[in-house]
Amino acid sequence: MPLVTVYITTCNRLELLKRCVSSILSQTIKDIEVIVVDDFSSDNTKYYLEEMSHADHRFSYILNDERKGACYSRNMAIKAAQGEYITGCDDDDYFTKDRVETFLKNSSLLNKYSMLYTDSIWIDGQKERKANINKFAGNTPSANDLIFFNFVGNQVFMKSEILKKYLFDESMPAWQDLECWFRILRGERKHAYRLNVFNYYQDISHEYGRISDGKKDRVLDAYNLFCYKHELSSSEKKSLKCHFFNYGFGKEFFIKSTFYSLITRPTMFKIILTLRNAKVLYS
Repeated sequence: MPLVTVYITTCNRLELLKRCVSSILSQTIKDIEVIVVDDFSSDNTKYYLEEMSHADHRFSYILNDERKGACYSRNMAIKAAQGEYITGCDDDDYFTKDRVETFLKNSSLLNKYSMLYTDSIWIDGQKERKANINKFAGNTPSANDLIFFNFVGNQVFMKSEILKKYLFDESMPAWQDLECWFRILRGERKHAYRLNVFNYYQDISHEYGRISDGKKDRVLDAYNLFCYKHELSSSEKKSLKCHFFNYGFGKEFFIKSTFYSLITRPTMFKIILTLRNAKVLYS
């Protein structure tokens, strides 16, 4: 049984997928398995997956017979995972060589925390910049903290049995990562833990749209479903609207949502994020 499972979902982004897979199979920790779920690609992805499965015994794949979406595809990989631990990678992103090793060195923290995560390096053309805003936040966000801001991001490292227990909600039209992490942290009654390293590259420069590029209607639908599913209070609903600002809309909610978030638990991070959001919305 492999020590760590890394899952990837993909659809018609073969060249980016190759880079992603290469970064994972090149990890300093070799005791891993890679599971790729292809969501009915129409390019040559299938042939690449076949080739890789013959070239490396650690590599396997699942083919959807029709377009099922990212959450369905993730759940297929999670259910098939054999590793003691599990993490994911978006097909347009990639790992530094020591990402898995870093998680494993800190895996004892999973006795106290539900998940581990790190900060990202953003790739925009020839430029690299670190997502430094988290340095003003605490290292152990709770489920309630995620209502204001997704400190955890899009990928975590945890025990496979935990993610298999919760899985991703396939009915969510957006915010699938946020909702899953929130549900796990609340359900396990534990916090997440941030490792102070940058070992995950997020590429925002390529010609393909990022999976997270969502339209306003999908985000609003996700907001309503999140509120209903988790029975949020009136003040929590106001705080959750702060996520709208990441998409460049929601100016009409800015004052009330920010006010409620700041008075409930004022922090330097919230002040800095409020200033950033104000710049985005009003500039």
